[in-house]
Amino acid sequence: MTPLTTAATLSHLFRVLADPTRLALVQLLEDGELPVRQLVEAVGASQPRVSTHLACLRHCGLVATERRGREVIYRLSIPRLPELLRIATDIAAPRAEHLATCRRVGPDWI
Repeated sequence: MTPLTTAATLSHLFRVLADPTRLALVQLLEDGELPVRQLVEAVGASQPRVSTHLACLRHCGLVATERRGREVIYRLSIPRLPELLRIATDIAAPRAEHLATCRRVGPDWI
């Protein structure tokens, strides 16, 4: 991979993880696989919204699915993803207040 390709790939990965609902779903799956209904309950969003976010995560290869009867079970497909999130949490912790109030991120300034 060239540095430009790597930057583009990482940028897409972080964009996928930047959505609060998708990030919450990934964090819920850190402890193991869960059916869609439990993920819907845990994030407190509508089933169609959660399904849309899960489809994004599945398309990008971050989660895998398995049908068991009438249920679809989700699990993380990248074993080191929780490690990445722990490192990101450690990096963000000392800057939490600043990050929470940052208005320079997003489409407004692009």
